[in-house]
Amino acid sequence: MKSVIGVHFWERQARLSLCDADSVSTAAIDLPSDIKRLNIVASDFAIKKALELIDTFIKENLGISDYGLVICISDDTGLKEIQGLYRSAAQCGIEIVKTVTETMAMAYYSYVEFGAAGPVLMAFASPAKLSVADYYMDEGTVERLDTYIAGRWNGSSIQKAAFINPLSNRLFDVTDSPIVYCAGTMDRCLNFDQSLKNYISSTNTFYNRDIEFQMVDSQAVIEGIGFMCGKIEMREAFLGLKEIDTLSPYELLVSINGEMYPIINADSVIPTREEIEIEKYPESDKPYDDIRLYERRIQGFTEICCMHVPKEKAELLYRKPIKLSVASDICRHLEIKITAVLGDNSIILHVPDDIFDGQEEEVVQEKVEDFITRFLPVVDDLEYAIKYTKDADSPYIQGIMKTYNKALQILSDNNVQIIMGEGEPFDYNVQTAVAHVSDVELPDNTVKQVMQAGYMYKGKVLRPASVIVAN
Repeated sequence: MKSVIGVHFWERQARLSLCDADSVSTAAIDLPSDIKRLNIVASDFAIKKALELIDTFIKENLGISDYGLVICISDDTGLKEIQGLYRSAAQCGIEIVKTVTETMAMAYYSYVEFGAAGPVLMAFASPAKLSVADYYMDEGTVERLDTYIAGRWNGSSIQKAAFINPLSNRLFDVTDSPIVYCAGTMDRCLNFDQSLKNYISSTNTFYNRDIEFQMVDSQAVIEGIGFMCGKIEMREAFLGLKEIDTLSPYELLVSINGEMYPIINADSVIPTREEIEIEKYPESDKPYDDIRLYERRIQGFTEICCMHVPKEKAELLYRKPIKLSVASDICRHLEIKITAVLGDNSIILHVPDDIFDGQEEEVVQEKVEDFITRFLPVVDDLEYAIKYTKDADSPYIQGIMKTYNKALQILSDNNVQIIMGEGEPFDYNVQTAVAHVSDVELPDNTVKQVMQAGYMYKGKVLRPASVIVAN
């Protein structure tokens, strides 16, 4: 029987869980220094390196060669990152059985270990993020009802947390859950407890003013994933368990040749299939039809994937009324189907199988990225020469300054963005904390000083900024 192993990237480690009969065993792998500070799931480079490390550990230390992984993700992770996970794992020859969020893993654990029942709030508070979701547990079923908060949080007021959409705040206020279980780092859990109390005392809209707060060890996440692995492996002790999860915390949209169509609401339960009718299929002026999937996130639209359909196949639908449907299985594999209302012409696309990867374009981009990365130390040397000079007015330094400014302009003209962030909240996606200092004048988790600028090319971080963070 194939083994199913859980993985949670937490506190610069890959934590593993393996079900054995009615118990769960855990292990931890220290991550290499070049990826341990990154958002592993959101970086192709980091996830591939982490998966290769995990694969070696499982085969050499656990003696298991035939296995699949259940990957734990933060609650703000969308379909773009999930599809990237599947793609990266396939390139490494590793199977991902499914993904599960941190609050769902906590809910599983709380149901099994604490006998939690009825409506319950689950919260996971990491150093940079906060997730809060509503669950209902009864008769072996753990069901996600709503995700209220998921995203960046600096440990201050709940009003400043990343509510998923404009309605989330009001839905959070009317939750009838009598208790909230919170896991994560101790300081952030305490921050959330105090912030929740402050929020309740400052508003008249929060329904359950006597809600109980209970802190849970972060180990609950990896053990909850272990219970799920036992269920997938058909272990007798976990056969009665069932989870009902959602596709994504974000609304899903389909773009056909630039025309955008909302189709699946946030927090739609999987498996799901939604269908809409479109009065007239939009035509393309290119040699192909361009089909894209988007999520509507807090900061705007995020493209999940792009697919190209041969024009000779798509033009059979031109100027005709169509039905557009999107379906997802429980593993969040997607199917897009475009069908003529009259007749049997149709287009069926599968994600991730039919994603247009533009191999030639990727090769070119990799070469450009490599060149930029090699060029950055030259820019750094120019910057240091200017920064540490004792005579800023000398013609020699003035010449260096002009060269430095020209180098920055060339980078900017070629879609290379500089990453700084001084005085702004620390963002581990684009910054690396090289030191932490106390500063009562700055909010917690704020960048006090940028030691080395970072750079981003077409949305991809080539080098994170090295910063000092105030705590």
